[in-house]
Amino acid sequence: MFVSSHGTSKFINVFTDFLDAALAPQTLLHGTLVEVSGVGILIQGKSGVGKSETALELVQRGHRLVADDAVRIICRDGARLYGFVSQTIEHHLEIRGLGIINISDLFGAGAVRASKRIDLIVHLEDWDDKKEYDRLGLEDMFEEILGVEIAVMTIPVRPGRNVPVLLETAAKNFNLKSRGHNAAKKFQERLARMIRDAAES
Repeated sequence: MFVSSHGTSKFINVFTDFLDAALAPQTLLHGTLVEVSGVGILIQGKSGVGKSETALELVQRGHRLVADDAVRIICRDGARLYGFVSQTIEHHLEIRGLGIINISDLFGAGAVRASKRIDLIVHLEDWDDKKEYDRLGLEDMFEEILGVEIAVMTIPVRPGRNVPVLLETAAKNFNLKSRGHNAAKKFQERLARMIRDAAES
C-alpha cells in the first residue's frame, strides 16, 4: 500500500516515470558525455587520446559536462538514450598533469548537468596516414546501443587539429541535418548539376 500527499493523477504520473527509469534497459560505457549547442555528444576513444582535455576546452567555451570516464546510459521508450553522471565521479575530470579537477567548483553550476539525451557519438583516434577518412560526409554512419541507433562519426587526432572546434561544428551540423539541411548532399547535387549543364552546352 502506498500513501502520498499528491493527488491521484500526479502520483500516477510521477510513479510511472520512476518505474520507467528504474526498470529501463541500461549499460555503462567508457567515454565522456558533453552538451554542445544543445546536442548530447558521447566522446569515445582509447585512453590518452584527449577525451577529457577536449571536454575541458568545451566547458571553457561555454558548453556543459555531463559525465567523464564512466557514462551510465538508460534507454527510454525503446528509442531514446540518456546519459547520466555517476555519483562516484560526479562532474570531475581527470587531466593528465593536473590530476582530478571539479568542473562545478571551477566553472560554476551552469557548466555541468546531471543527464543529457545522447544524439551523437564521436570516436577520437590517433591519425593514421594509411587510413582513408571520410572527406565529404555523404554517408551517414550509425552505432547501436541498447537497440537504439545513434549517429556516429570518427575524428582523427593529431597535433594542430582543434578538436573542440570540430566538435562544435559537428554539433551545429547535426542540428542543421535534423532540420533537413544537408550541406554535403546539396554540394553533391550542385556539382552534378554543373557537370550536366557543362555537358549539354
